[in-house]
Amino acid sequence: MKRLQIIGVILLAAVSCRQRYDPPVISSGNTFLVVEANLNPQGLTSILLTKSVPLGRGTAIKPELNAQVTVEGRDNSIRLLSGIGNGRYNNVNLGLTIDSEYRLHIKTTDGKEYLSEYVKARKTPVVDSIGYEQETEGLRIQAYAHDATKQTRHYRWDFDETWEIRSTYPSSYIYDPVIKGIRNRIFPDEDVAVCWKYESSSTIVLANSTRLQDDIIYKAPVHFIPNGSEKLAVRYSILLRQYALEKEAYNFYELMKKNTEDIGNIFSPQPSEIRGNIKNTKDDKEYVLGYVTCSTVEELRKFIQIPWHFFMLCNVYRVPNIPDSIKFYYGPGGPLIPYAYDYPPPTYLGSEPQCVDCTRRGGNTKRPSYW
Repeated sequence: MKRLQIIGVILLAAVSCRQRYDPPVISSGNTFLVVEANLNPQGLTSILLTKSVPLGRGTAIKPELNAQVTVEGRDNSIRLLSGIGNGRYNNVNLGLTIDSEYRLHIKTTDGKEYLSEYVKARKTPVVDSIGYEQETEGLRIQAYAHDATKQTRHYRWDFDETWEIRSTYPSSYIYDPVIKGIRNRIFPDEDVAVCWKYESSSTIVLANSTRLQDDIIYKAPVHFIPNGSEKLAVRYSILLRQYALEKEAYNFYELMKKNTEDIGNIFSPQPSEIRGNIKNTKDDKEYVLGYVTCSTVEELRKFIQIPWHFFMLCNVYRVPNIPDSIKFYYGPGGPLIPYAYDYPPPTYLGSEPQCVDCTRRGGNTKRPSYW
C-alpha cells in the first residue's frame, strides 16, 4: 500500500460544464496518519507509519518517528515493535496464535493514541505457482492459489522485483584523475558490465473466489511488464507475497484501489472517503487511513528468462590518444566513458555513460544472494 491522497472531481451534465470538488479531508490542508500494517503471526512484522502530504505541498513521504507501537491480544498480552527509522517499526516474531484476536496500539509523540479494531489472526494458504503469458502489449504475470478448507476466499498480494542489466559495451578501461589518463580497470572491483536493479509493487493487487464453489485462485493478474521494458532484457525475478484477508479488509482495499487507480476519465467511478479499522481513541472523527490486518505471509520466487526485445541507442566514438582529447571526452564531467583500445591510429573507443557503466542506469553491481 503506497501513500494515499484522495482526489475528487464531479462532472456535471449541464452543457459539459465542470465544477471542481475538494473533499473536506483534502481541502482542509490538514495532515493525517497513514498506517500500513499486517501483523504476521509467525515471522517478521514490519509496519509503516507516515503522515499524509496536502496536495500542492510536495510529494516527499513524511515518516511518523519515535512512536510507541504495540500489539495487544484479547488475552491481555502485549508485544512491542521497535522503531528502525523512517517510520518503520519491526518485530521479528510476534508469536501470535492463529484464530485469536489482536489489535494495534500506537502512541505518537504529539500525545495522540490510536487503536485498531481486534482482528483475527489468519493462516494464509501457500502460493501454488506463478505463471506468465505474453500478450500483445507485454508480459502478464499471474498467481495461482487455493485453500482446501475454503476459509480464505479473499486474497491480496505485493511483490519485489529484481532484474539483471548489462552494459552494451563492457569496459576494460577507466579514466583516472590521479594520473590524468586512462588505465586498465581493476576487476572485479571496477567492473560495471553487469548490474541488478530492484523495485517493489506500487499498486493494490486483489482477487477473490467468492463466486466459486471451491476456494481457487486461477490466473490472478498480479503484474504487467510492457513491451520494451529493460526488466526482461536478460533475466527477471519476482518475489510474490500472499496475504489472506477478511471480507471487510478486502472491501477496504478494493475501494482504495478504485479511488487511487481507477480515476482519471468520465467513465471512472467517483471517489469516496475511505475509512479503515483504526481510530484516534479520543477523537473518532479524526481521519486515519489504513486497515490493520493479521495473517501469515506466504512467499514464492519466480525467475523469468524469455526472448525479449529491448533497445537502447548507443553510439561508438573514436577518441585519439592525445592528452587534451582524452581529458575532454573521458575526464571528469566528460560526455563519454572508454571501453576499448584500437589502432591504427591509437584511439580509445567510447560511448555514452549509460551504455558502458550499468550503475549509470540505476544498477547495483553486487550480485543478489538468490541469483
